Amino acid sequence: MNVLQNFIVFEGIDGAGTTTQLKKLESFFQDRNAAPAHFDAEPTTGETGRFLRRVLKGEVPATPETQAYLFAADRNEHIFGKGGIAELSNGGTLCFSDRYFFSSLAYQSAACGMELPLLLNSRFPLPRILFYFDIDPEISLKRVTGRGEQLEIFEKMEYQQKTRAKYEEVMTMYDGTELGEGMQVIRIDATKTPDEIHSQILSIIKDVYGL
Repeated sequence: MNVLQNFIVFEGIDGAGTTTQLKKLESFFQDRNAAPAHFDAEPTTGETGRFLRRVLKGEVPATPETQAYLFAADRNEHIFGKGGIAELSNGGTLCFSDRYFFSSLAYQSAACGMELPLLLNSRFPLPRILFYFDIDPEISLKRVTGRGEQLEIFEKMEYQQKTRAKYEEVMTMYDGTELGEGMQVIRIDATKTPDEIHSQILSIIKDVYGL
């Protein structure tokens, strides 16, 4: 599978802290002008991504299979669309994404099995680095509910427990295997403080990219 050398992905169940770390990293690059960098997330802010957000909030009903197709369609634009990750990464910009196809393999497979998500995401390139934030769902859901926001359809204990187990399967599939060749998987203890995690991530990025 092709690897985008300037692409870095953050993954983990809801409340693992991926969004917090992406924002801290973005502030670092902005403050120090360390290198050209781009930060975004999936679902994207495009039309398909906005529709997906409505699905995730329970506003629009969709089967797990339909959700898998929608995520893949949104991801295709994210990676291969004009000004997308492939174009930016190949042009020398460091690209950071909060979630990627590993989320689909974990979340969608927990509901509809692994076969369809694997098929739909088989053509997408690997990131150079995958940071996997591991955390107990009981801890992560306390963080989520503490936000005081409307919970999404996946933000339930039973589903998060299934998803964490699926994430472990996905990490086993890609970490140090032929399928994940060229990609470095870094496991993050997401119970550590935000500053500790930020320092760990920054140290790895500096080492890999010589910043």
